[in-house]
Amino acid sequence: MIKTFTALGIDKIKPTSTRNEIADAETKGLYLVVQPSGVKSFAVRYRHRGKTVKYTLGRHPKLTLSEARKAAREAINYVERGIDPKDVKTAPELFEIAFQQFLERHVSQNRSKYEVERQFQHDFLPAFGGMLITDINKRDIIKVLDKAVDRNAKIMANRLLATLRKFFSWAVSRDLVANNPCETLRAPSKEHSRDRILSHQEIRTFWHSTAYLSLDNDPTKAYERYFKFLLLCGQRRTEVAEMRWDELDQNTWHLPAARSKNAKSHTVPLTSFMHEVLGPRSNDSDYVFSLTGKHPINNIGRVTSRLKVIMENETSENYYANWKPHDLRRTVASEMARLGVYQEVLERLQNRSGGKLGGVAGIYNRYDYESEKLEALDRWHNSLQGILHG
Repeated sequence: MIKTFTALGIDKIKPTSTRNEIADAETKGLYLVVQPSGVKSFAVRYRHRGKTVKYTLGRHPKLTLSEARKAAREAINYVERGIDPKDVKTAPELFEIAFQQFLERHVSQNRSKYEVERQFQHDFLPAFGGMLITDINKRDIIKVLDKAVDRNAKIMANRLLATLRKFFSWAVSRDLVANNPCETLRAPSKEHSRDRILSHQEIRTFWHSTAYLSLDNDPTKAYERYFKFLLLCGQRRTEVAEMRWDELDQNTWHLPAARSKNAKSHTVPLTSFMHEVLGPRSNDSDYVFSLTGKHPINNIGRVTSRLKVIMENETSENYYANWKPHDLRRTVASEMARLGVYQEVLERLQNRSGGKLGGVAGIYNRYDYESEKLEALDRWHNSLQGILHG
């Protein structure tokens, strides 16, 4: 028997002389089991490793219909990822479950969850999904790091190791594992602080070269607008790339904490020059910079490489090849400093965690610097207009 459950309908179901199972038409795998004694309970049925499994969720009415549906959906979600839901109850040290707890209990308290969640989905889950954290050893972790290095993401490999080291340290503190397998591992790549900024000539070439990024399938000139906006605002590249129209009003870009690298909400004043580059909303996309209308732009590294080639062809110079999108953020900060913008204004404008407003100073100084941030951007944009036409 299949029917759509309601709380009232479940209460009206009468027991029979035999055990009765009724499937919920709304939720995949969910059943109501009615015993001859009148006891009612919820269960979920699924196939795991070629066998049909029944997993009892709990008795009704202690377990409500909405709770049973949620539990059934979660159980089926585990099954689709190759995990037996019964193991989640008996083995909370499954990597996937433990890492979710790590995100909820630890990461959200001291840094942005966004980047760690991305690492989890892109790198950790494909490698460790379905494994017990007690079974993950140094060699398993090295394979994940080597895979990142092999795709030329050497700095990302360092970040992956840092996250795993913190995760296993947290797991040790909660008695989920006895040892941290990352303890003796060294960062795969050496890191050097960059000091690259673009010269005024490079800024001119960069700005004019972005126009050649527009493709036939890019009617909104997404990449051109993106790179120009990076140079206008001095914000982080991923935060700009994933900007949503609903984060913008006439005067301000409101970056939510969930998308900010340091997990702090942030506001960026919008000047007339920034509005000019952003342009009007010309499609149904939720994202300001999008080719498909459904997703934000990606492949920033590949497009950056193409832009460098365009710049070199424009000037017959080869020194353009060593700049990176993050250097635009450093260029903006350096140009503003040249124009007399105070350091604390720069830090607020770029949403930095350290510097003059780090530590105790940041705790006690709660001023938002909104007018000063707008003045700094106006100074920079007026200067940029002169650079572009110089």
